[in-house]
Amino acid sequence: MIQVVTNPEQQAAALARIEQLASSADSSSPATKNELEVLIALVRLYEQERYKVAPPTPVEAIRFRMNQMGYKQKDLAKLVGGASRASEIMTGKRGLTAEMMRRLHDEWGIPAESLLGGHPAPTTPDPDKGPARVIDVETFKQMVHRSYFPEIREWKQAGKVFAERMQRYFKENAGLLPAPARLRQGRGRKAKINPAAVEAWQIHVARRAMEEKSGLPPFNKAALDGNFPRWLAGLSAIRDKGPRLACVALEEKGIAVILEPRLNHTHLDGAALLTPAGRPVIGLTLRHDRLDNFWFTLFHELGHVLMHLSPETPALVDCDIDEKKTGEIETVADRFALDALIPPDAWEHQVRHLQFAEEIRAVARQLCIDPSVIAGRLRREANDYRKHPTLVGSRQVLAAFDINPKDWLK
Repeated sequence: MIQVVTNPEQQAAALARIEQLASSADSSSPATKNELEVLIALVRLYEQERYKVAPPTPVEAIRFRMNQMGYKQKDLAKLVGGASRASEIMTGKRGLTAEMMRRLHDEWGIPAESLLGGHPAPTTPDPDKGPARVIDVETFKQMVHRSYFPEIREWKQAGKVFAERMQRYFKENAGLLPAPARLRQGRGRKAKINPAAVEAWQIHVARRAMEEKSGLPPFNKAALDGNFPRWLAGLSAIRDKGPRLACVALEEKGIAVILEPRLNHTHLDGAALLTPAGRPVIGLTLRHDRLDNFWFTLFHELGHVLMHLSPETPALVDCDIDEKKTGEIETVADRFALDALIPPDAWEHQVRHLQFAEEIRAVARQLCIDPSVIAGRLRREANDYRKHPTLVGSRQVLAAFDINPKDWLK
């Protein structure tokens, strides 16, 4: 019997039931869909009532987006006409002009109503009105081809319902975005990232985890003790099978691993997420198809799972993961990945001064890791991604998963 959600225990039970229904064999039946919609609505009402927040000012909306995307005040200055104007806006001495609002909306994806003030904060969009998200037609076409919408089988069928279906996608899956993801974005690139496309990918990964990985054992954080990350790194030495074996090993510990191509305008490398029922998920886009990038990204997301994921921080999304300039949480996850793949003592005394391919291969054999791991670390530390091009395992990750690159990237 469905009941109104009035306390945390009922919330947890409702979320568990939502995941059970979403992963059941008859998830597409009318009765199951109706029950899902009712449960999601009840949980949403409870969370909106319990976690009320005051309406933001336009400055708060801007600051929220800057924190989320890793932007600095100099990035804001480019949109509002200079450093002095940016400073005056952030200190409340100057208001936003219509042109500034338009650019903040177009470039950073800040909802227009938030820039006007007096409406719900970005953390609590009104699901009945639909979020102010913008997805372009080409990205929507990608989503259709990649089965984001199971009921749409052909692109020409989708073209007529583009705007309505996109809005409904975010509304139907509001429960899978309980809070905005912490988003890592490298600042060395000029390319813009579309937060709506990032959220759409995040939803799809969470849905796939709930539907495809429901049979995994419960997650037991204690099972991933100090020895497990080092053992996991050793799988890299099995070059052609290591990536697949590593994913299987993580799933045996209760962590779902989802391989899902990035969408346009995202620069996505990976993410660490929690499903509504609390299962950790690692999502990987394999967008670089290099072994060094695969191993670093996998361990970076594992670091987030072990140290950062929580009900208060249910999603951490990583774009341009090779960029070193980033925030504190990302720096911690970077350090976890670097030290798990190459122990600090080995890095200091055996690895950091290596220059030639044969000596890199020799030390890799001693450390029982793939040479790509060492080559990738040397490139990263030197901030020179032209180094060791023959050692980083280019075009070998998709092959390890028996994925055709043409199918993956279309």
